[in-house]
Amino acid sequence: MKIHQMSYYQGTCLLNTTQGNTTSKNMEEMQKHFGNDLEVDIEISESGINLLREKLGEFEHGSDYTNAREVKIQNTNEIAWEHYTEMRDLSSLKLKDGNYNLEDVMKSMMDTYETLYNKIVKVHENGDRQVSYELTGKRLLTLEEDLAGLDEAFNMRLANLEGYITCRQTNKAFEHPDSSWYFRRNNMQTKAMEPDDYNYLDKEYRNTAVSMMKQARNDFWKLFNNQNYKKGVAIGVISDILNKNEDFMKKTQKLFLNK
Repeated sequence: MKIHQMSYYQGTCLLNTTQGNTTSKNMEEMQKHFGNDLEVDIEISESGINLLREKLGEFEHGSDYTNAREVKIQNTNEIAWEHYTEMRDLSSLKLKDGNYNLEDVMKSMMDTYETLYNKIVKVHENGDRQVSYELTGKRLLTLEEDLAGLDEAFNMRLANLEGYITCRQTNKAFEHPDSSWYFRRNNMQTKAMEPDDYNYLDKEYRNTAVSMMKQARNDFWKLFNNQNYKKGVAIGVISDILNKNEDFMKKTQKLFLNK
């Protein structure tokens, strides 16, 4: 099943978001519900200003010096980022013609994960891998560190996947002739959906997509450690998981069907 969508895969995100379908009608709808921004004047007494100055002075004298570079290093996993950018770029090449659907995206993610997994294992056959990063400099990476970074990169890609689906859901929602549903969405959550309705805010659908990808990764690990393993199995793994979930595939067809 191929349900095509029109956005083009490139840049730092998993996919460029579909061109906005929000029309001037939608903007009027938002203005009707939210109105114009309100301006509020706030007055602070002189004693209040003096107290604020005292507190700022205490903070400046009591605070320790923080090395911004050290903070950046602590909060940056350059191993994961290296693998993330490579996974993203490889997937971009596979989907560069723009003629793809959600199933294609999920397959490309598993395929690139398998490609890098094999690449890392191959490199470490001769020992630790020598790397040189901008923040942490030169160092040796063990196989375990490299694979851990790959898994963190995979999780980052799953966040991209979830964001992509959310963007598609939002754009699809505003294609609806009556966009006022968006402002009644809190009430809609508890209302039973009709069989033919599509829940534009279906978080369970997004969670299912992420869960299936994690299952595919776990199944790949088992196959990789099998003596009969052959390269290229990851695509088949995610395909089998998708085909077994009829409800997910029906929702996918409805979400990505172009009118």
